[in-house]
Parts: sequence; C-alpha cells; structure tokens
Amino acid sequence: MTDRPESRLSGKELFKSAAKKVKMGKKLERVMKGDRSATSATSHDTSDVDGNKSPEPYSCTGDFEADYTELCNRAGLMEIPKVVPRPHRPGPPPPPDPKEKVEEPTSPVPSEQEEPPPTTYTTSDKFDYFKPKVQVELEKPEDKKSMTEVYIRGWKVDQKYIDIFKQCFPAADKLHTIDFWNVGLTDNTLAQFAAVASQCLNLRTVKLDGNPVPGEGFHQLIGEDSMIVSMSLRSCKITDKGAELIGKALSTAKTRNQSLCALNLNSNMITDAGACYIANGLRMNRTLLVLSIANNAIGDEAAKKFGEVLSRFSLTHEEVVERRKVLSEKGAPDVRRSPISRRAESRDRPGSQSSRSQLDKSMAKSGRASSKAKKDKKEDDKKGKGKDDKWKKEPQRGASKANSLGFTSELQTETLGKASKGKGRQSGGKKGQGAGSITEAETPDILEIINPLLEEAERVDGELLIPGNRALINLNISRNRIGEAGLKSLLKGIQYQITLTTLGSRSGGTGLMRLSVQKNSFPLNHESYLKMQELMMTRDPLYKPPSKTPDEESTSQATGS
Repeated sequence: MTDRPESRLSGKELFKSAAKKVKMGKKLERVMKGDRSATSATSHDTSDVDGNKSPEPYSCTGDFEADYTELCNRAGLMEIPKVVPRPHRPGPPPPPDPKEKVEEPTSPVPSEQEEPPPTTYTTSDKFDYFKPKVQVELEKPEDKKSMTEVYIRGWKVDQKYIDIFKQCFPAADKLHTIDFWNVGLTDNTLAQFAAVASQCLNLRTVKLDGNPVPGEGFHQLIGEDSMIVSMSLRSCKITDKGAELIGKALSTAKTRNQSLCALNLNSNMITDAGACYIANGLRMNRTLLVLSIANNAIGDEAAKKFGEVLSRFSLTHEEVVERRKVLSEKGAPDVRRSPISRRAESRDRPGSQSSRSQLDKSMAKSGRASSKAKKDKKEDDKKGKGKDDKWKKEPQRGASKANSLGFTSELQTETLGKASKGKGRQSGGKKGQGAGSITEAETPDILEIINPLLEEAERVDGELLIPGNRALINLNISRNRIGEAGLKSLLKGIQYQITLTTLGSRSGGTGLMRLSVQKNSFPLNHESYLKMQELMMTRDPLYKPPSKTPDEESTSQATGS
C-alpha cells in the first residue's frame, strides 16, 4: 500500500493548511452573501419600477421615418431596415450656355486617354445594395411628413412589420402609393394589409407583384367601399379561385366596385373558367377602364364571353329581379309627375323608355332655363343693374341644377327649403346673407352614377337584352391561347360598339379604344385579325393618319375644287 500525502506532512503543516482553508471559506461566504444581497436589492428595485410604471403607447406624428424607427426599437428588432429616398435616374446635363466661348484644344487629344464614366446611372456598394431598405418618395425633400410613396423590394414583411405599418401608414396623410414586390405575404398578413389600406384615406395605388398567397384573398382590397384606383397583381400565381373572387368583387347583381379604374393580372395561372368570372364582373361594372390579363391560359371560351359582355347580353333571373326593384325605386317620384298604367309598370321596356324620356325632357328643360338665365343676365348687365339684385337669380340656378338631376318641381321646392332652413339655423340669423347664397352653398353639383340595370332593354325570344360594357377602353389579352372562334367573337363585339357610337349613343361610354390580342393561337394574317386591326387603328387616341404625298394633296384639292 502507498501512503497518503497527508501522512507525510508534519502536524504544524497540517494545522496551517487547515487554517488557510477556513479563512478562504469565510471570505468566499462573505462575498457570496454580499452578491446575494445586492442582487436581491436590485431585483426588488426593478420589480418595484416594473410594477409601478408601464410603457406608454406611442402615438405616430406623421413623420414616417421617426415613427417607423421608434416602433421598431419598441418591438425589439435587432436589425432595422433603413428608410432611404427612392433612387432616380440622373437627369440630362444642362445645355451649354451659348454666351460662353468654347476653347478649342490646341494639341490633339491622345487616343489612349480613358473616357469619362457615363452620368446616366448611380453606383452603390454591393453589400449596401442588397441590404433591406424601405424606399420612400417625399413630396418636399425638406418636409419629412410629406411622404407620398412607399417601396419595399425583396425582403420578407412578416407579422412584426405589419404591426408597425398598421400605425405608420394611416398617420401619413399624403400617402397614395404602396408597392410591395416579393415580400412574402401570407393569408393573415394580406388580410391585415387590406385593413390597413382601408384606413389610409388618400391611398389610390397598390402593387403587390410577386406575392403568391395560398388563399388568394386579393379581392379584399377592392371591396364595395374601397378607394383604390389602380391595383397590380402580376406574377402572384392567381388561379381560377382567385379570379372568381376578383370577378365578384368587381360586380354582382346587387353590388359593384365604384373606384377601381386599372387592374393588372399579367403572368398568372388563370384559365377559361377564371377569365369568364372576370368577364361576368364587367357586366354591371362601369368604373374599370383598363384590364390586362396577358400571359395566362385563356382560350376561346373566355374570348367569347368577353365579346358578349362588350356587345350586349341577356339578363339572368337575379338581374331581372334586381332591375325591377331599381326601376320601382327610380320611378316612385315620377308617379306624381306622370302616372303610369299598371300594364306599363309590369313590362321592363316601356317603363325604362318612359323614365328615360322624362329624364331627357327635364334635362332639355333645364338647358333652356339655364340659357334663358344667361341671356337675362347679359341684358341686366347692359342695363347697368348692380350686384344687389344678383341673389334674386341664384335660386333659379339652384333650380336648374335640381331639374338637371330629374327632380320634380315639388321635390325641388322641398329640397331647397330644407337647405335654406338648415343653413339659417347654423348661421344664427346673420345679416347680409341672402337666400340665394344659402341655396348655392347647400346645393353642390352631384354626379349620379347610372346603374347599368337602368339601360334601355330589348326583349328578344323571351330574353331581356341590354347593351354591354362600353366603359372599358383598354383590354390586353395577348400571349394566351385564343383561336379563330374567340377572335371572331371579339370582332363582333367591337363592331357592335362602333355601330352604337356611329348612331350617337354614348350614354354608356365610348367603348374599346385599344385591344391587344397578339401572340395567340391564330395567324397574324387572319382575316378577322386584320379587320380588327383596321377598325381599332382609328379608335386609338394616339393614332395619327399618314401624311399625304404632294401628288395626293394636289389630287384631293382638284377633286374638291
């Protein structure tokens, strides 16, 4: 057996080592006690502070950069994407001053000298270029609260950023454009973004290109109360499911969107079924002006549906029922003016004709009244009447506005009387204000949107036909699978619209002015395609007729003389 190390030490050495251990233990115990007391005191103080005080909610000021940075710090984000101004291509250099003399070089310039770099672009560091940023456009560079546009490119906008934008965007009063390209939206974040967009009062343009969403709930942005004017959904992998939702958001028999003017659905996965839903959405919609569904999988069936909607179509049972409701509500004031027999009320066509004729008569009467008022005003000015008599004629101008909207004399008197009473109560009986000024202030110009169901209908073979959509002026269905049958249907729709325009019927719009159908499944030398191009060429607002040669001009002059 080997002896242990303690047995080899003497008694004194053992005593010294034991004393050292005791001293070290006491010191360590004191240190640990001190740390525990300090820690407990600190935690006690912290708990008191946390218990007594809670972080105050942040109220946005309208300065997007300051609000965004503060909210990101409060959310605990480690890396915050910077807010930078949106880069623009540099403008052309100013023209040389003709007064300055350009000194010609005395010695020839050597050919080996390097040319100066071009000034048509700006450069940035490669690491800085790929960092996430929030690009903004300011109406006034010196005013941080004048943000008008927001652009985000290629980085994920998750729930944390959506919660931040919920507070920042509505506070920006001048924000009118939001462009989120490839930001990885989900069903939840898209729904919340749609809710945020409805709170931005001046938001008019939304671009969500490159954001495939499984639920395809883009229709939430263009509801009946939406104020968005232009929306782009390119490369979002929208299928027939999403196209159906968008078509119903455009219009149904009872509801319709009244703000969206441009819709871009390029490069998606829409087939004939989805395109037919969108075409059905154009039946009762008279607001959409530009529609692009290029580079999809649309065939002849959808092209026929578009041709039918552009020319004229038969109403469904639901639309007929809704038409009768609208006509009964619209014709209620007309009963006092000219009673209609029950037989006329039971038929759609006579009722629509009578209402239209009465509206035309009232508009013509108002036009004669307004022209007579202008003539009387000129005569009074010649005779030298002062401004004191001006208020006496102002009620007539208000009356002419009421007549132009189709009001009867009884309704007109009642409306103007209510307006003058309401204004008198608010003003508290101020002196110096005539009744005419009150009426003029209380009767603003009202633009009434005509319901498509009120169009003049025609009964053919037991079906009720109304004119189609003539509000759409630009349709792009290029790069699809449309064949000869679909091309012929589109040509018939264009010919019908041109016929109505030739007859002077422009109540529903001017009709298509530009149609793009190239790169489909028909040859470019097809007879229908060439005829369509010939018809649409003169309808294009940018069309310029070819200049005549001198020989043709001389021939035309000789023929005219």
